[in-house]
Amino acid sequence: MVELLIVAGFVLIPLFLAIPLLGKYLDVRSTAVQGARYAAWERTVFYGGDAASSIGWGSFTNKWKANEKTDGVIQAEMRARYFSETGTSSHFSSSDAGASLTQKVLWQDRVGTKLADYQDVSNGIANGKAPGTLNIILEPIADLAATLGPFTLEMKGAYTATVNVNVADIDTNSFLLKSTKTSFVEKNVLLANGWNAGGPDATNLTSVKQQVKGLTPTSIIATEVGGVKIIDYVLGALSLFLPEVSKLEPGKIEPDVVPPDRLK
Repeated sequence: MVELLIVAGFVLIPLFLAIPLLGKYLDVRSTAVQGARYAAWERTVFYGGDAASSIGWGSFTNKWKANEKTDGVIQAEMRARYFSETGTSSHFSSSDAGASLTQKVLWQDRVGTKLADYQDVSNGIANGKAPGTLNIILEPIADLAATLGPFTLEMKGAYTATVNVNVADIDTNSFLLKSTKTSFVEKNVLLANGWNAGGPDATNLTSVKQQVKGLTPTSIIATEVGGVKIIDYVLGALSLFLPEVSKLEPGKIEPDVVPPDRLK
């Protein structure tokens, strides 16, 4: 009986009293995990600048303008949506940088001291090359194709978001716990930015026609000078000796062409 009282006094009772605090810590960590996922997914849609950051050799670049959000904007959105007290009726816009929401009620100790607030949450988002030997081989090929034509293939499609939440020290009034200050660091990695095209025959750099040009060497001589294609001068000179050459159309790209018999 005496042994049971000793164990209960030094182990069971402190453990029972610590369960609510452990639950709060678990909730903070779970929120950090959700925040890291949000930051990583958001960066795959809203870049930190122009997309295709690695395309081209030397000073040449073939970037295209992309939807943009800075790390600070994503951090403000993450703090407002995950690290504040929200409800089912809460509404968020595409940018919550100016949101002023209350702290989570659960994140405080018995005397009301905050465990974490906005200023205790930080994040960082970076994109880099996808792992694997195949990407090392493909990168110079993609750079060559981008230099020859408007071929935009993003090789840095691995996005890593890291969220750090610092938990404040609380007054335990116990010689067993000198400090309860800790931090939770959660990371989420996504491999995104698929190798695809947007639209069949648009003028933007990500359309099918513009993408294929970079893989079609004859599209280089189809470049216009003064409103006239270079190939027209070449074919015009050759047609004097070979009339059938005038019917050739080197470098012509027609996406999504359907044979006439399929439309009947």
